[in-house]
Amino acid sequence: MTPGKGTLVISLDFELYWGVRDLYSKQDYAMKWGGEREQIPRILDLFRQGGIHATWATVGLLFFKNKMEMLSGLPEDEPTYSDGCLSPYGGIRGDEVGEGEDDDPYHYAISLIDQIHATLGQRIASHTFSHFYCLEKGQSKSQFYSDLKAAVAAAEKRGIPLESLVLPRNQVCAEYLDGLAHLGFMSYRGNPQHRLYSSGYSAEDSLLRRVYRLADSYLNLTGHHTYTLQSVVPQAPVNLPASFFLRSTPQALRSLEPLRLKRILDGMTYAAKQGQVYHLWLHPYNAAGAADFRALERVVEHYGRLAERYEMTSLNMEELSDLVLKR
Repeated sequence: MTPGKGTLVISLDFELYWGVRDLYSKQDYAMKWGGEREQIPRILDLFRQGGIHATWATVGLLFFKNKMEMLSGLPEDEPTYSDGCLSPYGGIRGDEVGEGEDDDPYHYAISLIDQIHATLGQRIASHTFSHFYCLEKGQSKSQFYSDLKAAVAAAEKRGIPLESLVLPRNQVCAEYLDGLAHLGFMSYRGNPQHRLYSSGYSAEDSLLRRVYRLADSYLNLTGHHTYTLQSVVPQAPVNLPASFFLRSTPQALRSLEPLRLKRILDGMTYAAKQGQVYHLWLHPYNAAGAADFRALERVVEHYGRLAERYEMTSLNMEELSDLVLKR
């Protein structure tokens, strides 16, 4: 990217059932997002054809081929959440996790990781090892770094370096960032500065906060959350804030889909015209439904028009942080 050109960054939180196990039963996940795995190759094809470079922040537990391997790769210091339901380790040692990808496709994903890793412009990043929650009560900084070391080790066994980090539910704890570069993490996805988003997401968020965020998905209540490359501090780990969450559209709000899509495309256009960064994020399951996948297609198509007209570029988090640090 050259100065003055806009940049589209897309990052995906790749977690399968590990990311929602405290919110949904496996049966509910299967009914709601069971098609997530099948959608990932379609997303990869869409990105390859559209020239999209993206970062796939992957839960470390997805890297294992079988349960024996998973058990041998667990961190030394596990989180001691006040809410025990947030920790997956009891279930891992019990019978909640199957023996491998063939019989338990919701807890293993090495075949999908290999597909992502082999696709041009795509990078594998970390979504922590166990979908670690940095702002939930009971956990500690030492437990967080034990978790990350396990994630790095699991990826290294597959020959994949982890250079970027996306914290589950965007729970960024400033006190936990100082040791990231020592583990090889050159960037992380931060939050927009607006108070509605600055503290990330939690199951304990108030109803009013959730409603306001939902409304902001359709109406520009808080701004585009774009930023210039020059405003990013060139020090590892580089903070690359998110701009917008491409959430799944509730069935009851399907009629408002044109408003949500306009919100996204307007932000991209603004970034292209102003020479700024627009960082869109989603989970693969947010593009699992036909209407939601079509929305992602529209994003990619719009990027193509902006690239042609304004020379907008697509960079993954690793490429963008490399530019920042070289500056």
